[in-house]
Amino acid sequence: MLFCAFAVQSQKRLFFKVQSESLPCEEVPKQIVIRNTNGDVLIKETSLACNFNILLSNYTNDVVLSITTQLFDSVSLKVSIAKYTSDSIVLDDILLKEHVSKIDEVTITGVKRKFIEVDADKTTVTIKDNPILEIASLYDAILKLPGVMPFPGGGFVVGSQMANVYFDNIPNVLSTDDLMNLLKSLPANTAEKIEIISNPGASYDANLTGSIINILSHNKPNKWLSGTLTVGYGFNQNQKFSPSLILDGRRTKWTWQLQAGYSYNESRSRDTSNRLFNTFVPVLGIRSDRNEKNIRSYYYLKPSVNFLFSKRTNLSLSYNGSFGDNRISGNSVTEGMSLQPPISALQDYRSRNYGVGNQGILSFRHEFDTLKRSVLFTAFYNNYQNTSTRKNSQFFPGLENFSLLDYSLNIHRFYTKVDFSVPFSRIKLYVNSGLKYSLTKINNIGSYNINNSSASVFDNKLYNSVIDFDFSEDNMAAYVELKKHFGKKISIGAGVRAENYTVRRKSNVSTQQRNDYFNLFPSVNVLYRASSILNIIGSYSRKIGIPSFSQYDPNNTGYYDAFTSSTGNPLLRPNFYDNAEFKVTLLDYIEVSFSLSHSQFLNLNEVVVQPNSIQVLSSYKTYKNVNGYSAFAALPVPFAFFTKGLKMLDEPIEVDKMSFLYLYANYTKTTIEGYQYQQKNKGFVTFGVYSQFILPAKIRLNVDYYISGKGIYQIYEFYKNRTSFDLIVSRDFLQKKLRVSLSAEDIFNMSQSSTRVLFPNIEMNSYSKTDTRVIRAKISYSFGKVEKKNESDLGIPDKSKGIGVE
Repeated sequence: MLFCAFAVQSQKRLFFKVQSESLPCEEVPKQIVIRNTNGDVLIKETSLACNFNILLSNYTNDVVLSITTQLFDSVSLKVSIAKYTSDSIVLDDILLKEHVSKIDEVTITGVKRKFIEVDADKTTVTIKDNPILEIASLYDAILKLPGVMPFPGGGFVVGSQMANVYFDNIPNVLSTDDLMNLLKSLPANTAEKIEIISNPGASYDANLTGSIINILSHNKPNKWLSGTLTVGYGFNQNQKFSPSLILDGRRTKWTWQLQAGYSYNESRSRDTSNRLFNTFVPVLGIRSDRNEKNIRSYYYLKPSVNFLFSKRTNLSLSYNGSFGDNRISGNSVTEGMSLQPPISALQDYRSRNYGVGNQGILSFRHEFDTLKRSVLFTAFYNNYQNTSTRKNSQFFPGLENFSLLDYSLNIHRFYTKVDFSVPFSRIKLYVNSGLKYSLTKINNIGSYNINNSSASVFDNKLYNSVIDFDFSEDNMAAYVELKKHFGKKISIGAGVRAENYTVRRKSNVSTQQRNDYFNLFPSVNVLYRASSILNIIGSYSRKIGIPSFSQYDPNNTGYYDAFTSSTGNPLLRPNFYDNAEFKVTLLDYIEVSFSLSHSQFLNLNEVVVQPNSIQVLSSYKTYKNVNGYSAFAALPVPFAFFTKGLKMLDEPIEVDKMSFLYLYANYTKTTIEGYQYQQKNKGFVTFGVYSQFILPAKIRLNVDYYISGKGIYQIYEFYKNRTSFDLIVSRDFLQKKLRVSLSAEDIFNMSQSSTRVLFPNIEMNSYSKTDTRVIRAKISYSFGKVEKKNESDLGIPDKSKGIGVE
């Protein structure tokens, strides 16, 4: 009996509970090993259980408890048996944390407040808490991104090619004008990050005219309710007002978000143009000077909800609704003193258009196992309707001319795709594949009563001509993409995409036309990590650019007067691009890159003038063998480098707390076979710097400056420098819940566009200036309940560092 009593007393039970950071604990195989201090194994077992009750017989010394899994960091705990007088030893809960090396970019993105991240296929710029970018609209934020330039006809250029704008990885379906209005209305802080994908791979649509600017919205809601209320007000001779609200929250099995806002923007612009008709002897010239006021009101509503059926399965539903009211009033003076008889025309015009957009998006994602094999299904339907009326009154000496132009545009688009991801972690091979189908139908009806002698045409809408244009595009695609890591130094990705396009268009003034295109589009990218701070990247891709419906549309949608009209070209061909890029990055912030783009065909604007005529018709033309060259360099200069030297690299980099200069330069040149340049075809260079100065009292001063020199882009010659200089002062209050900023934009009022272009029988010079000198104030308040670390009904820890929307 005495022997048994000693035996029972020497038995102790070890109780502990295991939790995993991102998966249900019971789905994680765990190996439990208990060793003595000499390393001898006492107990070893493998289990899916989460609660453990282990009997330690005849052992009263210290032991080491180890828990090993495939997806999480190993856990090792030393347990002192002797200090426990009770037979039950209850340990605190043990949390399994994911490996830091589970994705290649963790070493990079783990740096706190890192605003720029460079990978093999994209560059990511953080908008949130970036005072330089989040001060104004999304449009302004995009233009401040290194390497991004505005295109004279609207849109953006990255390198030597036009950029496509995506929202949360989904291509937008708006026209260029509508997209620019949307981006100018949305506050920059509605976005979390912006990705610049300079050379998209096989997983992206082949129907791209160049790079992608992907705008990523907020997607990390806190528990219960949180949000951000922002009010911005800008003024010069005009008023600009933009309140917005973001609300979001999380429950046990679902999360939600609501974005809503309104913007009111008054702007003025002046445009002058000189047209030289060189078939006349002597050369005849016409000069137009136009002043315009634009009043734009825009409302948007974007609710979304994400249902979490399990740790591996979620369903997202979202709706994007918008309404825009754009009112334009202007007047112009057109003179041609060298003509006989002389021309002197005055014009007043008014236009108003309403745009209503509705879009529903569904996304379903499921992970099959702990190896992250997954499927992602995405579908959306979009409808956009725009109605506009333009009234032009033109007065010649002894002659009055009135014109009425009405348009009704209706766009339907259905898009669905499924993407599969199959990683083979042991051999570091990742396979992605997918299928896609999209259908676009567009109808645009233009109704005209042009050159009427009575202003009654504005009250009694009678039209003497109508153009009804229909456009449709069917697209089916499949792709496969492989990515392989060779150790920690080399990463190679390669893929191929098969795309089939069917494009139809018809109108009541032309016969129906159909084109079918089927092609294979390969892509490859290589990343070599020469060291922990030096990356060398090379990429190649082949793409296609289908002409947009507006380039085919025969309606006269351009600015109209008695000397000018516009139309589409039904004979345009698709553009085929071969894009290559070479890039070197140091510390991800220092970058040198070179890119080359070759297009077999390229559709650009064309102006047609018949000999001995002053009537101008604007349309589109297909050019052959177009080459684009681009070089980009960026160098950050943190002021701490001069005081700490290279030792600063050993410390955490917190960009929002340091003073620095970020210098960049971009060179772009385009050559077009057969195009006769008026001047020597030289590329243009852009130099820029944006900087941050941390002042006393936690005040932050940001300075943004760029200058773009003279040169030629495609067929447009910029014959004057373009420049802008902005100052921003900001400060955070109430533990960063309240942010106040004041900015002075384009202080010297030098942001303008002066271009020259040459076509057969005509040379055109134009100058455009908008009211870009603006004083702007902005107040942003974030609110909500902040969760403690690892406290989550979903088992997902809250990793946010501040209060409000992260």
